[in-house]
Amino acid sequence: MDFSTIGGVIGAVVLLALGIATGEVNEVFLNAHGIVIVFGGTLVAMLINTPLSYFSATLRATLDLFRPDPYGAPEKIIPNLVRLAEQVQGQGLAALRGVDAKAAGGFLQEAATTALEYNNPDFVKKVLENQVNNGVDRANEVINVVRTAGVLSPMFGLLGTLIGIVQVLKVIADPEKVGPSMAVAITTAFYGISFANLVCIPVAGKLRMRLWEEIKIKAMVVEGIHGMMTGVVPLVLERRLQSFR
Repeated sequence: MDFSTIGGVIGAVVLLALGIATGEVNEVFLNAHGIVIVFGGTLVAMLINTPLSYFSATLRATLDLFRPDPYGAPEKIIPNLVRLAEQVQGQGLAALRGVDAKAAGGFLQEAATTALEYNNPDFVKKVLENQVNNGVDRANEVINVVRTAGVLSPMFGLLGTLIGIVQVLKVIADPEKVGPSMAVAITTAFYGISFANLVCIPVAGKLRMRLWEEIKIKAMVVEGIHGMMTGVVPLVLERRLQSFR
């Protein structure tokens, strides 16, 4: 499990619980006006702005943050690639048939299959690089979906505040209604700002970091497979791979 993500969520819950326990956060902060305008408005805007395939991909990527990174750390993939290079040196490219299906998030097996299908090192490298680049472009669009939500939610919070102020002006002659109406108006901005800074920005940042690690791992796999196909000595290949760390 990704303990940093889970720890952050637990920390947010603890802070909210402390706010409730001390009375700083009370029923005034709970109002349908703010929830509908901020969360409903952001959802509708995102559905209009984003193709459904990217919207669902964003939801999956966000949920995946609570799971371990399938690509692991760079230092864990190096021994696998070096060991595989040693097997290729002794048995030929046929040794690529026995790669771990889960290594590097399954990308090592894909790369090995490509190498077996096309016995051309430069062509294989080009195909794999194109695959990685296309995946990075799609992942960046997913991250941009979250970033866009982070931009829109405070704007809808401000919109809700403006609507609330209009309601305040309608009852300004009644002092007893002005206070509660103003509280509802201000808490709407609170929803928008909180959602952007506690959810959207952190999620986009974590997705960006995971993408960076994924790119690094895949680049190591591409370098490793290309080195095996060109006959690079395993010791030299290991030194090359260590430069990615």
